[in-house]
Formats: sequence, structure tokens, C-alpha cells
Amino acid sequence: MVHWGAAQRAWGLVFPSDFKGFVAHYGDGLSDMDLSVLIPSTVTPETCDEPEAPKGGMGFITADARATWIDTEPDGIDAAVGDLVVWGADGSADLYCWLTHGEPEDWPVLHFSHGDDTWTRFDCGMTEFLRRVLSADRGAEAMQDSALWGAGSRRL
Repeated sequence: MVHWGAAQRAWGLVFPSDFKGFVAHYGDGLSDMDLSVLIPSTVTPETCDEPEAPKGGMGFITADARATWIDTEPDGIDAAVGDLVVWGADGSADLYCWLTHGEPEDWPVLHFSHGDDTWTRFDCGMTEFLRRVLSADRGAEAMQDSALWGAGSRRL
């Protein structure tokens, strides 16, 4: 169970309602489709290395993604490193982030492809992004090599 109030205070933001709904329904992901959804806690990128901080989770992965952002110097995406929050990862070490500009319901998804060290922006929220990928929608073309691509239609 997520303690949304405590997690949101620690992170200094309000998580999108579609994310909260997804977590309430599916928990930490779709393991049969190779997707882990990171559950927020009070451990943030700023506190993840403190003594007694539980290891793993959204805080650690977000800290790693922010370091990767700096190392890869992405072109064409207007964002400060602190604007990235990771919400998911897959078995190929690809990361799925929000760009936390504006209202939470409007946060776009940023995908980091571990295979070619590139970042791609998708102007939709988390659940719309997943719908596009799982249904092999052209609105998520950068994901065609992912195990998630079209996985929803294969299950039907």
C-alpha cells in the first residue's frame, strides 16, 4: 500500500492520478509483460544514500536516471536534470520517466533506451503511453523493439 501523502511530501510533488490508479489496480507492474512500475516512498534521489534508507526503488532509480541524463547529454528535450522522475523500467534496462513540468496530469513521458543511450519524449501521460505501446500504436514508434510492443494484443 502506498502512503501517497507521505510520498508526495517527501518528493515535493503530487503524482498523476492515472499513475495512482494504475498502482491501485496493478501494483508494481505487469511482470508477464516485463514491466516494473516503481512504487513511490519517502526515499527520494536526495535521501537514497542516507544511512538506514531502504535500498532500491523509485528514489535510487531516479538518481541513476538523472546521472544518465547528465552523461548522455540529450538533444532536443528541454529539461533540467531535477525534472526527471522514473516511474518504470523493463528487462532491457530501459527507463520510463516523467518530465515534471506543469500539472501532473500533463507530464510527458521520457523513454531512455539503454541499447542506444537515447532519450525520446512522448507527449502523453503514463497510462496513455502504455496503451500505445501495448497496442502497437504508432504514437509510440520508438518502442517497437521493446518486449512490451504489441504485448497487449498478443494476450487477447
